[in-house]
Amino acid sequence: MEIPLRRWLNKLPPPLQPRGIRYHGTSTTQSAVLKSNRVFVLPTRQGLFFLTVLLVMLVGATNYSNNMAFALAFLLGSALFVSILHTYHNLVGLKLTLSRVDDCFAGNHAGFLLTLANPNHRQRFDIKLINDQGVKTHLTIAGHERGQARLAIPAPRRGRLPLGRITVFTTYPFGLVLSWAYVDVEGEALVYPRPSRVVAPATRSPAAGEGQEIPEPGSDDFHGFHQYQPGDSLRHINWKALAREQGLVTKQFHRHTTPELWFDWSTVTGSNTEERLSRLCRMVLDAENRQQHYGLRMPSTEIPLGNGAQHQRRCLQQLAVFGLKG
Repeated sequence: MEIPLRRWLNKLPPPLQPRGIRYHGTSTTQSAVLKSNRVFVLPTRQGLFFLTVLLVMLVGATNYSNNMAFALAFLLGSALFVSILHTYHNLVGLKLTLSRVDDCFAGNHAGFLLTLANPNHRQRFDIKLINDQGVKTHLTIAGHERGQARLAIPAPRRGRLPLGRITVFTTYPFGLVLSWAYVDVEGEALVYPRPSRVVAPATRSPAAGEGQEIPEPGSDDFHGFHQYQPGDSLRHINWKALAREQGLVTKQFHRHTTPELWFDWSTVTGSNTEERLSRLCRMVLDAENRQQHYGLRMPSTEIPLGNGAQHQRRCLQQLAVFGLKG
């Protein structure tokens, strides 16, 4: 998008009170309202051409004293001024909020979900949003309604990915005038390491089982019979076998223990930091898919054994910010 005088206008403060949108975790602490004194209007290239044509028409009407030419020039000029008002008011008053941030793996796209609230009955047509990298989306918002727009930002490398400055703009209705406003968004996404195709061995917890079956009275998995031994539960005695004079036998139950794994930075090999992080990332994903209990040991942090979506996210977040300042 080409905006006239953009370099100069970028130095102006964004249309916020208070300044910026701050996103932390799963909630927003601020919203941006597009105030009237921070919504800018300038003609587009088509608008400049339109003005040139109007000027030529006025000169010709003056030279030839042609009333019809004057009437047509004034009519088109009035349409231009009306379009300026419509384009300007198509933005003024909109409330912008960062609703959600979707983290991603390196090489994919991080998602930023933005909500625009329309405070009055006037429908807002063809509202566009674009960031400094040129990622753009658009939407139309009905009166007293909310609209959502998602910006998918490329994430080529691991770390923190800020959304930065967003330009909200429109050329509705005729494309002759451009109206826009700047919003500084302080939200950021975490970019996890790219999962490696090579997996390093994990360290098992010394107290963990090795995946063997262990007898456990009262478990639900039936494993057969064994001769009665003092201390066996009377509930597990096979009374039918005793009635058939087959001796006193007891039902045996087993359970299968889940190995507990430790993913240790010091034991993972790799030619550089990113390769080691990629291997740890793959190990975390594979262990979660197998529903195993796993923990993560990093030089300055240790995440205890666990599993589940929250535990996986915590481990991936630790890998994403490893070695980064701030």
